[in-house]
Amino acid sequence: MSNRIDRVRKYIHNIFDRIENAEDKRAAYIHSYGVSQCCGLLAVKRGLDLELAAIIGLLHDVYSYRTGFAALHAPNGAEMARVAFRYGLAGLFSAEEQTVILSAIYHHSDKGHVHGAYEELLKDGDVFQRLSFDDTYGRFYGQRLLNIMKELTLPEPNIAILPKEEPAASPFVQSRVGGIAEALAEKKIAGERSNADYMKIIRYYPEETAFDELKNNWCAAFVYHCCLEAGLSLPLRVPLTAKKVAGCRFAGVGAWYEWGMDHGFCHFEKNGFLPERGDILIYSNIIPPADKPADSLWHDHIGIVLSCHGDSLTVAEGNAGNKNVSDIIKRKRDDTIGCYIRIPWDYTYDGGSVPYCLYGRP
Repeated sequence: MSNRIDRVRKYIHNIFDRIENAEDKRAAYIHSYGVSQCCGLLAVKRGLDLELAAIIGLLHDVYSYRTGFAALHAPNGAEMARVAFRYGLAGLFSAEEQTVILSAIYHHSDKGHVHGAYEELLKDGDVFQRLSFDDTYGRFYGQRLLNIMKELTLPEPNIAILPKEEPAASPFVQSRVGGIAEALAEKKIAGERSNADYMKIIRYYPEETAFDELKNNWCAAFVYHCCLEAGLSLPLRVPLTAKKVAGCRFAGVGAWYEWGMDHGFCHFEKNGFLPERGDILIYSNIIPPADKPADSLWHDHIGIVLSCHGDSLTVAEGNAGNKNVSDIIKRKRDDTIGCYIRIPWDYTYDGGSVPYCLYGRP
């Protein structure tokens, strides 16, 4: 066994061994090692790097096992691995190898499209591993399995292939964000480990350091959680159209501003915009200079609009007033109002069309 595979194994074991539910822990080991072996087999058949294939298989679902959050686990898994390559798995892979691994993880849930050699390797390994456990497949999964069996000159399996993929989730409606945010803000959630609501709000961030990094700094994480609960499909960190990636995850206000501007979702009161319930509000220099670093950018706080009356707003916020608690706050419509983000009802995140290389260097 190579030293690199051994290091990756120890990394995932550290995550899997802390899964409390015994059945979920078993599933994590069985599926991850099974996919790794299937990727290795297919790599030999296709003339690809066996070691890299095995490592991709081991890492591909680590995000969902670490956080318990399965939605968006492919792009979020790539983001988790990107950070791991800087710290826990630092020095193991070249920049080119990192991009190969991260791109494969990022795209592996998109079974209906064709990407590069290692992306397809992981997609097929993921499907092939299920052969012993599943007898009914969606259209894209089933067709992939049949193609794999032909490639390996194996008998066609006795499986049922559904005529259509599962229907898409209900569309995102921004007004729903207001109700979710209001209910959470009213609970005055404290940003402490002992608070189950707070730990759910920050569960999307997989690193061990997440709690300490977000303490007294979780207003954007609150907004992200409310939006996901309302049906928005948006990974932790996204590429922008100018072939660059947002400077931070959606746990930071700057990511919301960059993403909103990039998509034309940002609106300003000076242009006659009237805020509505569920709009995301980005504040401008609302935190006193003494309470933040000297080089801070203007967008320093964020919340969700509940109502607008004349010259005032009612806003649901996490870390309201920098007091590490959620609350409903009345705000004046003054120069502390930076801009609003209104997400269209028909917005969908199409990560499959974005090459991972547009994220920049790992």
